[in-house]
Amino acid sequence: MRRTTLLLVLAAVVLSLGLVAGNGAGEDRPASYSEIAQTDARAASLELARQAGELADAEGTGRLAAELTRQADVLAEQSALLIRPGSLRRGVPPFEVPTADAGPASGASGADGTSGTSPTDAGYAARYVQSMAAAAHASLDAAMRADAGTARLLAATGAAQQVLAVRAAVAAGLNPPQAWEPVAPAGSDARCVPETSATDSGLTGAPSSAPSGAASSVPSGAASSVPSGAASGTGGSAPDAAAALKGAIDAEYGAAYAYEVAMARASGVSARTELDEARDSHLAAGAQGVLLLPEVCLPALTRAPAYSLPPSFQQDPSGALEDLEASLPAVYADLAALGSGAVRAWAVERLAQLSTELYSGQRAVPTAPGLGQETEGLPRSPGTA
Repeated sequence: MRRTTLLLVLAAVVLSLGLVAGNGAGEDRPASYSEIAQTDARAASLELARQAGELADAEGTGRLAAELTRQADVLAEQSALLIRPGSLRRGVPPFEVPTADAGPASGASGADGTSGTSPTDAGYAARYVQSMAAAAHASLDAAMRADAGTARLLAATGAAQQVLAVRAAVAAGLNPPQAWEPVAPAGSDARCVPETSATDSGLTGAPSSAPSGAASSVPSGAASSVPSGAASGTGGSAPDAAAALKGAIDAEYGAAYAYEVAMARASGVSARTELDEARDSHLAAGAQGVLLLPEVCLPALTRAPAYSLPPSFQQDPSGALEDLEASLPAVYADLAALGSGAVRAWAVERLAQLSTELYSGQRAVPTAPGLGQETEGLPRSPGTA
């Protein structure tokens, strides 16, 4: 009797606290947005890896078969990277999964009108490219709303899938899918109280309304005036987002400066034109970042007149520029995690854009561009280590 009474009391306490069976890590536990997005992304990677392997086997030999074999490996690695510890949710791919017994009415039509439900169908490659693009766009979209760590992961894996979609389309003789574009997010509601201080970044100058050469006005008190995560509620603090955004702008302007130095040493017209185009691209990206400084409670600033280039630049400018470009995705992967709103949108879009530029050609596609990569190849602003 005593034992029965004790068990009844304990059961009542457990029920009153809401600690019922199934809550916690079970499948019936309400999943967060980030968990849903990550598990769906993993399900997409698993399914796409399967499709890539089947299509490669059906092709046998040739450029498309070789490309799809490599893509199957990348996607398998992605699926392992996207495992969410503690979650039992299976995930649902953001595209229709083809089945062997599906008829033409239930399958998406390929470029030639066939259903593309089997690796031997003429439309299967087109369907694979469409599914890959859909998975990439879904992950990049989800990165806009997910928590900081998940946003960084989804932005990186989504960027890689966008590259894979382009490469598969080219190998199959199809038109590349449209690049992802972010939906313009709402601006930050954070209110800042600027305090005059010297800037600690390579950016110099002053707000656009100030005379050229005036001292910069940087809100050093942002940490006290902006609550942590105020910009988006995703977990990144405003001071961290500000530092990451200033770092990205310095990276772009530093890259432009490196190309200027390389142009001064180049002799051929073709080489100088190519370097000039790359310089203009980085200058434009830096200018875009400057426009976002008010989002993290900083004024618009002008770029530094010079940047410290790595020692390797003197011996091998071409190799140093390649290292510089390869280092940039890591800058934007970090900014995607720390930023919010328009800042995160720019970071995710820039990460996807840079990844496409870097890896659409012969270079191997990483599992998650920007993750686990160093930024040692980037020029440094004056006065930084």
